[in-house]
Amino acid sequence: MKIETDIEYEFTVTEDTSLDFKFATSISNWLCTNMANLTDTNDKTIFGKVNTGFDENTIKTFGKKPVCDVYINNVEYNTDFDNHKPEQVNTIILFYMKGANNHTYMKACELHDYILQEFVTNENYQRLTDVVRDTYITNSELMTQPINKKWGVMGAFELTHILY
Repeated sequence: MKIETDIEYEFTVTEDTSLDFKFATSISNWLCTNMANLTDTNDKTIFGKVNTGFDENTIKTFGKKPVCDVYINNVEYNTDFDNHKPEQVNTIILFYMKGANNHTYMKACELHDYILQEFVTNENYQRLTDVVRDTYITNSELMTQPINKKWGVMGAFELTHILY
């Protein structure tokens, strides 16, 4: 038996999905763009790569830059008898940095604080036109852990996006 691991799905439903229901794709793309465009003081991008949907046990790093992953965690609905409208989307942003020494951990703390600042002060990280009315950080963590037989520091942000 041969198992194919990299399957590409070939279907298109974008044009068949009305704008009222395109929030998951829009939010994933928006968060990925924000994280990919995040720059440091020297105007250099912070992340070597921004992914969607990678399993946290297979996160790969690229060079000396951390990697970021974006996930849709769940969607909460208004459960009115006549209406089952999505009200909010909960997402997770993970970043991973190779190494577990003091310098790597402090850099992870620095990056955590910077991402926190962007979500609290930057309207481009809080609102997405006609999709997300507001974004709140519901939890964040920094943890040292083994991934792929190497130690690293993983940062996590849990976000809640209130839909229009």
